[in-house]
Amino acid sequence: MSGSEPPNPADARTAAVFIDRMAELRLWAGKPSLRTLNRLGGTTTSPTGAATDALPTTTVSWVLAGKGLPRLPRMAFVESFVVACLTAGGESPEEIPRHLGRWRAVWQAITASAATDAGARPVRAYHQLPMDLPEFTGRQAELDRLGALGEAVEDATAPVVVTISGVAGVGKTRLVIHAAHRFAAGRFDEVQLWADLRGFHPEEAPAAAGSVLADFLRLLGVADHQLPDGLDARAALYRDRLNGRRALIVLDDAATADQVRPLLPGTAGCLVLISSRRRLTDLDGAQTLPLVNFSTEESLRLLRWHAGPDRVRAEPDAARSVATLCGHLPLAIAVTARYLRSHPALSLTDLAGRLATDQRQLTGLSPHARSVRAAFDLSYRALPPGHQRVARLLAIHPGPDFTAPSVAALTALAESTAQTVLDDLLDEHLLDETAGARYRMHDLLRRYLTLQTQREDAQSEPHDALHRLTRHYLDRARHATNLIHPTETRRVTTAPSGPAPWQSPSEAVAWVEAEYDCLVSTVRRAAELPDAGPALAIELVAALYRPLANRGHSADRIALNDLAARLARQHGDRRAEAQFLEDLGTLYGQVGRAGEAVGHSYRALAIWTELGDLTGQRGCLTDLGNSCRQQGDHDKAIEYLQEALAISIDSGDRQGEASVLNFLGLTCQGTGELDAATEHLARSAEIYAELGNRLGEAIALANHGWALQRSGRPREAIPYHERSLEIFRALNDRYNEAEQHWGIGQARHQLGDTGAAGRHWHTAIKMLRDMRALDDEQAAELLTQKIPETPELIRLNT
Repeated sequence: MSGSEPPNPADARTAAVFIDRMAELRLWAGKPSLRTLNRLGGTTTSPTGAATDALPTTTVSWVLAGKGLPRLPRMAFVESFVVACLTAGGESPEEIPRHLGRWRAVWQAITASAATDAGARPVRAYHQLPMDLPEFTGRQAELDRLGALGEAVEDATAPVVVTISGVAGVGKTRLVIHAAHRFAAGRFDEVQLWADLRGFHPEEAPAAAGSVLADFLRLLGVADHQLPDGLDARAALYRDRLNGRRALIVLDDAATADQVRPLLPGTAGCLVLISSRRRLTDLDGAQTLPLVNFSTEESLRLLRWHAGPDRVRAEPDAARSVATLCGHLPLAIAVTARYLRSHPALSLTDLAGRLATDQRQLTGLSPHARSVRAAFDLSYRALPPGHQRVARLLAIHPGPDFTAPSVAALTALAESTAQTVLDDLLDEHLLDETAGARYRMHDLLRRYLTLQTQREDAQSEPHDALHRLTRHYLDRARHATNLIHPTETRRVTTAPSGPAPWQSPSEAVAWVEAEYDCLVSTVRRAAELPDAGPALAIELVAALYRPLANRGHSADRIALNDLAARLARQHGDRRAEAQFLEDLGTLYGQVGRAGEAVGHSYRALAIWTELGDLTGQRGCLTDLGNSCRQQGDHDKAIEYLQEALAISIDSGDRQGEASVLNFLGLTCQGTGELDAATEHLARSAEIYAELGNRLGEAIALANHGWALQRSGRPREAIPYHERSLEIFRALNDRYNEAEQHWGIGQARHQLGDTGAAGRHWHTAIKMLRDMRALDDEQAAELLTQKIPETPELIRLNT
């Protein structure tokens, strides 16, 4: 039994806090694995009468990650979860109904409150801290000092910044997360942000401050298209968003002060906790808190937690020997203690003997390294051979974390088998579970397992594994492209295997965002592999072009496409080189680097011309024309577009013809030639319809509606907006749905129907807010305006 009263959800007033309490209940129970909860949850009856799992692992992970917010999970799910956790934690069957009644009452209260709160704002992921550990022990002096520094925030005239430094494995991350949860329950209950800066990751480069800022800004409600591209501009917007807010920022595993500086808030009221293996003494104004190894008593306390007080009490001298042989290093003690817990017949005396023998065989290492290595050896050798192989391959998985599907691809196992192994490694505390059924490995364990790979595996094994993983990500990226942009045939020329793992474009985009760091790392690792690696990297970058569009990753996308263009050039793939150069022209144009945009477009055009690829030529000319249109040079735009149109007609490229006509229609609106605009757009929609390209048809219809409005014909414009709205809704194109609601609102307003206009405008504003194309403050301001100002994104696209 856990030895303490289970968490009480009585203080939960919102769905978000209720989910937090559910996560705390799991921690109280000793953080049973998802598989264990699934087993303890048993089965229930589905609406069709079939027996089904009461606690499916994916659903539990989804709920605890807050993905279902603002809605609560079903009462039956909560009841099964609570009973499973209480059972896992050793609560007596007689007491379970009492605790269950508390959870039911709070669930009902929150549900009733939510039903009357129709105007609730969308949930933002302000509360982002990783889960705390129930076995945290020791560090009382350090916690007291951190508590005092947290109290000092009240009177401070600047943000309070604390750096926690120490050797690897000394428990820096555990301390900052544990302290952060204490702070979050008090003064800093408004905003909590966390980032893994990967300062000392054995395989990955430290996280770029600009990428971390982009993630933070999204969590703070900044729309993707409003993310600035420069580091200084992002840092300034970040400081502005935190101004006047009680924010707790946790920056884990920092590499240098330069990496951290852009991530610091600018005003008082904020607390920043930074962990690093370096002291970061050049970070001005920061308080320093160095961590040293555990004291003997702290070491014994951790042993008691895992192995049980009776075993430690029975062999006190052996327990002290174990702590000493672990160097009093928290990570080594924790790994060793967990090994002891899983071997109840093993005496502490025998354990100490094994550790001593292992350490004598590692005389060339430092005492710190010997302690960690011996602890890892114990746990590693206790694994079945198949689990050992998976653990070794996890050490080479690109990116900061991994999932069961990616591990299945890496290891060539079935996904269900991979999930079982991950659960087993989690139960052995060799992995940590983060939000969304994702898993992480301590970098010291990565290094240890990398050495084991070099010793035990043939050189081809990690290469083969990375090839399999890259093919897995490539297949998923192709599925995502097909959902997000089904007419894409230039960049994705091979059909993905099997049915799509998602049903909608929004689900595909969510997968890309969740896997983003792993995808970027995989491209770079694949580029360095022998044999098919570079070719796979080229294909993966191409397949990610559509899924990553308009997601605020401009710098990374430029770097990836530049890498792919160089790889294509080195391997003599002129067609791929031209496509990446064309895409680089588009990407540079999006960030305002016009000179580089035009230069890449011209280089791409030259290769397409050399290859005789008329579609490529048409694409570059269309892009050049659209760039000129956006810059206000309509004459030059029409010149490029007319040339592109001629190529499309001469080559019989009807898809290209429809695309060019659409851009000609937009350009003619800019020159005031509205009759020509409607003629071009009508023809574009007609061709798209004949080809069965519903997305293209809807875009042309929508632009036709805008042209009619600019011609002073709002009544005629409405059917065009309504027809395109119907198609966009069927395609789950949320932005264009919102744009059409805005267009209908504009037309209704011109016709004097202010009630209908307001309803359409409000629908558009809420949709743009929910998809983060508007932030909360902008949306709130527009909703108060009787005649709202047209959002900049709609203005640019129409």
